[in-house]
Amino acid sequence: MARIFRFRSMNPPRVSVFGLGYVGSVTAAALAERGLSVIGCDVSAHKIDLINAGKAPIGEPGLDELLQVQRSEGRVRATSDVEEAVRDSEISIVCVGTPSAPSGALDLQYVEAVSRQLSEAIRKKGTRHAVVYRSTMLPGSTRRVAETYFEGLENPPLIFFFPEFLRQGSALADFRHPSLSVIGVLEPGQSTDAVAGMIDPATETVTVEAAELLKYACNAFHATKVAFANEIGRIGKQLGIDSTEVMSALCRDTRLNISTYYLKPGTPFGGSCLPKDVQALVHHSRRIGVTVPLLDSLMESNRGHLETILGQVEAAGKKQVVLLGLAFKAGTDDLRGSAMLELAANLLLRGYEVRIFDPEVSSSNLVGANLAFASMKLPQFESLMVGDLAEAFPDGVAKTIVASKVCASEEQLSLFLGKGEGHHVIDVNGWRTLADFASSYEGVCW
Repeated sequence: MARIFRFRSMNPPRVSVFGLGYVGSVTAAALAERGLSVIGCDVSAHKIDLINAGKAPIGEPGLDELLQVQRSEGRVRATSDVEEAVRDSEISIVCVGTPSAPSGALDLQYVEAVSRQLSEAIRKKGTRHAVVYRSTMLPGSTRRVAETYFEGLENPPLIFFFPEFLRQGSALADFRHPSLSVIGVLEPGQSTDAVAGMIDPATETVTVEAAELLKYACNAFHATKVAFANEIGRIGKQLGIDSTEVMSALCRDTRLNISTYYLKPGTPFGGSCLPKDVQALVHHSRRIGVTVPLLDSLMESNRGHLETILGQVEAAGKKQVVLLGLAFKAGTDDLRGSAMLELAANLLLRGYEVRIFDPEVSSSNLVGANLAFASMKLPQFESLMVGDLAEAFPDGVAKTIVASKVCASEEQLSLFLGKGEGHHVIDVNGWRTLADFASSYEGVCW
């Protein structure tokens, strides 16, 4: 098992933890275990009494024993006095709840209330302080709270967002040996030295908005996986198939299925397999009377992503469009299910002038189903294809370039996309070096 990180300095930072529920009580106990002096703060007198008696205010394996040890060694205590908690610490961690409102919106009333109290206590303290939010909040919330409650202080605190990834039942193990750890900062380059004593040395620094979204992305992904497994399970049950065997085999593929391979924002999915097989499975599920709303939404979501790219082209305001890359996957000539081919067809319908460069694709090497698909989706594709980049940029008119990765050198591309040419590049496949020499650049999801 990996070594538990412990703070070894002669002067470890003192920490106050606001909110002693599932996240706060585990955070308080685990930081005390690392050697930090921790003071918990909560409005509940019962929780405070339990912490001060060395008992856990929640049911979590190992927490009762850990709090008993840390309390006996004098590293953790609790109070209801906000000013005392701030005065006796250098870092305040906000772990209060963020429940759902009846509408489904996020309710930040407890975060707002604690932030208001912290602001006043920090003002009275008059010395530098750090505030770390662990309460789950939507992107932009930490920045707005910071601007609302701390911006006008004579000594405004350093603000961080430190998302928690603690599972009930294994929260202590998750804290001691995190599989994912990031901390968000308000401004690029902002140092995390002030909170270095409480975070794992391997913690990655990102913006607060990225850290906020990451928490939601993880939970949405977990929910998606559960819903997906259950939909496959319902299909299997109806067909007399043991779906646990199916999903067990699926998970053994760690190169494609349980990996980063398909988890990169970019072009809509395409190819000869994914669209066809998703539609066939959904159709079959309807035929056998099984509802699969997650699977049923995939094609609609994919189409919505294509509409996003079309919207970006429209917003660029140029009537001439160059597509770099046409095949479903770079380095091949397969046009079946190609998102770029679909994009070209839609642009033509909307009145754009389109040129396409893909060195792997030509009418002479397309055969069979590949040729039939291209001819059906884009009958005039042969007249739109250009043999080299010079043909794509013949007249000096500023264009929108939608770029997937193609077999062309960046040095060659820089001659046509260079600064001052007025072209606008929309990167749909993570070809980020184009930003180094393009007049104007944006990513489809970045």
